[in-house]
Amino acid sequence: MDRPRDSKLDLRAVAEAAAAAADAAALRRTLASVDLEKLSTSDLSLLSRALERRGGTPDVKLACLANFTLDLLPRWVDVHFAREGLRAAHYLGGFDQHVQEVLGVSDGSGLAAFAPDLVLLALSLRRLRPEAMAGFASLSPARRRELRDDVLSHLESWAEAALVRLSSTLLIANFPSPVRPAFGIADLNEEYGETEFHLELNLELLRRFKGHPRVQVLDADRLASAYGKERVTDGKLLYLAKMDWSPGFLGCVAAELVRHARAAQGRARKCLVLDLDNTLWGGVVGEDGPAGVRIGTGDPEGEAFLDFHHSLKALQAQGVLLAVCSKNNPADVAELFDRRPEIPLRLSDFAALEIGWGPKHEGLRRIAASLNLGLDSLVFADDNPAETSLVAQMLPEVRTVLLPPDPADFAAVLHRLADFERTAVLPGDAGKTRQYAEERQRQDLRAVLAVTGDLSGYLASLRTELAIGRARRDDLPRLHQLFTKTNQFNLTTARYTPAALERLLGLPVCEVWIARARDRFGDMGTIGAVVLRREGHLLLVDSFLMSCRAMGRGIETAMMNHVKQRLLDEPGHLELGGRFVPTARNKPVETFYEDQGFQVLDRRASGETLYLLRRGQARRQDCGWIEVVQDEMALGIR
Repeated sequence: MDRPRDSKLDLRAVAEAAAAAADAAALRRTLASVDLEKLSTSDLSLLSRALERRGGTPDVKLACLANFTLDLLPRWVDVHFAREGLRAAHYLGGFDQHVQEVLGVSDGSGLAAFAPDLVLLALSLRRLRPEAMAGFASLSPARRRELRDDVLSHLESWAEAALVRLSSTLLIANFPSPVRPAFGIADLNEEYGETEFHLELNLELLRRFKGHPRVQVLDADRLASAYGKERVTDGKLLYLAKMDWSPGFLGCVAAELVRHARAAQGRARKCLVLDLDNTLWGGVVGEDGPAGVRIGTGDPEGEAFLDFHHSLKALQAQGVLLAVCSKNNPADVAELFDRRPEIPLRLSDFAALEIGWGPKHEGLRRIAASLNLGLDSLVFADDNPAETSLVAQMLPEVRTVLLPPDPADFAAVLHRLADFERTAVLPGDAGKTRQYAEERQRQDLRAVLAVTGDLSGYLASLRTELAIGRARRDDLPRLHQLFTKTNQFNLTTARYTPAALERLLGLPVCEVWIARARDRFGDMGTIGAVVLRREGHLLLVDSFLMSCRAMGRGIETAMMNHVKQRLLDEPGHLELGGRFVPTARNKPVETFYEDQGFQVLDRRASGETLYLLRRGQARRQDCGWIEVVQDEMALGIR
């Protein structure tokens, strides 16, 4: 649970508690009281050593390559990752060896043997092109532009080599603009001065890698501005230790690496659950009335809540679901939204509402169930420490956030959360709330028809259309989302990285299929994926997964019918194989293969079950209420 920092904190006691923490949730709670921005180098060492004693399998393997000293960065990473309940393993490349490290991957040592998930490249311009940067003021404008292109070419060549040799996601740091350019305030009037040079260099770096599934830009320039550019470099350490980034700024970089790591591995939580009184507005609606609560222009407190709403709307536009869990009278809340149309968030913006007088941890359970989400997908924000403390105790999987006393700080608290980070906002993400509203309509219809026991009538009434096609490279971001987030309808729960998926698309023995759907209530987008591998006469179902919101309507049968057709279409295929690997979340599909006509080949002690379907036994199962169209163009999705 996030809570106010204690300036008199016994850091040694915290370090011991962190080393002994039973799990990730306990570790997060232990470190929540530590103000990481105020850690000294000795404090950092104390915490880092305690975390090393925990051991365990790393969640993220991070390699750092630079042409300046980054020796302290792994310690900062350890602490910041632990604050998020994560553990990192580290590889620190040789000084100014970023090219050699990548080119030497083929010998199987060093960077290759480490097999990183993420590779950070951080370069200092003054060390990369020392003569040009030292004499920048005397360079002609044309030469300055050549220097920009030279640096970009170097970065692009490095990235191309790394992408070929590594399966990692690459993080390329951009370049903080100078605090005091050589021409002073005249630099802005200078033809292609230092300010313009850095702006164009960083902008072009962004453009060259924008949208690439395995390359992200780490915005060191933005971090430096937030941290204070005069503090980014410590002059003494710059010359004594070749540290272009000061120890304090390394902490800022480590915090950003947490965000990139969560995003690259698809660890984003899906839903922010909010209290109402003194969280979404000032005051208590049951006491102050709809007109008395404070939100809106003309009042400092009201404007702070207004800005918080706009921040929440921005989060919603990224695909994060919003929900409410509040101790309140539902009629009072409905009246407030009816009588205050100037409030940015409306009741329709919330994917789930739990408004009543019961314990909030029970309301959160119901919200998770109604949205078909795990509790570990929720973040709960409340202004009441008693409520957040109880939720943290009863539901440790839920990330709890105690909002500060002053609503002017609410938006900043929201922006500091790393829980919702993702590498890209996909076209369908902004419509998540609408999709859940459409799903409620489907469930309401199902409930009505359940009274008559007419399930077939319900399925037919949905008028579901399904398009199944080969995945393309521009489908990789959504494919990665499916593989990292799908838990219930996931037969093996393989967590393929973007690099692994990219390789699968290019393998001649592999086929990657995606399924898109829509029905009478709306477009459901890309809801399923299948990976097939050819092994001699065997066609193996490597992965079969589907979004939980598409379950229970026969789409999975239509997808398996397509897989069976692939078996029948190829004369060389004699058998179709599959396997089910049980997890805590995929019990709903433990009999899927048997339901589809497969025979059990082997049940292993681990719980894994192998299945086989011979060519002569392959039969399409009826799901006539689903219209399978030829491609996504016919479905109207693109």
